[in-house]
Amino acid sequence: MNELAIIILNWNGHEDTIECIQSIRENEEQNYTIFLLDNGSKIESVDYIEKWMKREYKSSFEILNFDLFNNKEEFSDADLYFIKSKRNLGFAKGNNAVWDKVKKLYDNVLLLNNDTIIEAKSITKMLDFMKLNSNVGAISCDIRLYSDRSKLWNAGGDFTWYGDRKYFKQSIIDKYKSQGVKSISTPFITGCALMVKKSVSNNIGLFTEKFFFGEEDFNYCKRLLKAGVRVESVLESTIYHKVGTSIKKNQKSINSYILHFSNRIINQKEFYNPLKWKLWREIYIVAIFLKVFSITKSKKLAIKVIQNIRHYTSKYDEISYETFLEINKIG
Repeated sequence: MNELAIIILNWNGHEDTIECIQSIRENEEQNYTIFLLDNGSKIESVDYIEKWMKREYKSSFEILNFDLFNNKEEFSDADLYFIKSKRNLGFAKGNNAVWDKVKKLYDNVLLLNNDTIIEAKSITKMLDFMKLNSNVGAISCDIRLYSDRSKLWNAGGDFTWYGDRKYFKQSIIDKYKSQGVKSISTPFITGCALMVKKSVSNNIGLFTEKFFFGEEDFNYCKRLLKAGVRVESVLESTIYHKVGTSIKKNQKSINSYILHFSNRIINQKEFYNPLKWKLWREIYIVAIFLKVFSITKSKKLAIKVIQNIRHYTSKYDEISYETFLEINKIG
């Protein structure tokens, strides 16, 4: 049995997915098993991946429908398992579907976005770090932009007193790296590249499925913090991220504001008592109004965002797929 299970999701992104897997094959030793879940893609995307696997992996892969995967007990016959789901489970539920199955079979699980590229030995360095640091339960790494590999995208951060996260700036990360610092404490790490030890997976559990898109890594890291699990970013390990393949980073609309902040406010219900949550929400909503107004220069738009956030955070304890679609129809 390999030491590491790598979980990757594909949703109509076959070219990115293949480039990601190919970079792992070219840059890492074979001490891992890849579990690729297709999240209800178009048939063309699925066929493209299958043809590529048959050509590149020869006989060291296995294709399973969702039911066959769930009934399978061992995963020692292939380097790559391609699991096909007929419907889009979303990011959290899709990862969880595989994670829950393999968490007891592997020493570590790595959740990896399909729009990432691996630098030489990056995963090996993360795995070695986990072996050498028994007091660390989850890690990420130095994630740079694919389009400009000198620029930092994410290397983790910390939680703020007012209920948000604050990322470490590139100047700080670059300074640490120049000094030879191999890792830093980062209570918040992104789900883009998240490695979790078996003991943590079994004790803390998996991603929350309350949110169809977004917030699952924030929630997970808050739970790790609450449980006293040490989290770090391994700075000597680097990957490159094609930012915005799922959602364009700069495409800020009323929908994205409503979704993001509704997710965040609903998430905090899990960590505050009801009275504290209500008081915190009122303060946070004022901050949201100021933020949206400062960006859009539109009082009308900022008010509309706030009205919708109040509606969704009062009515729901989750943002389901149906609610996600509803929010994205708001104009």
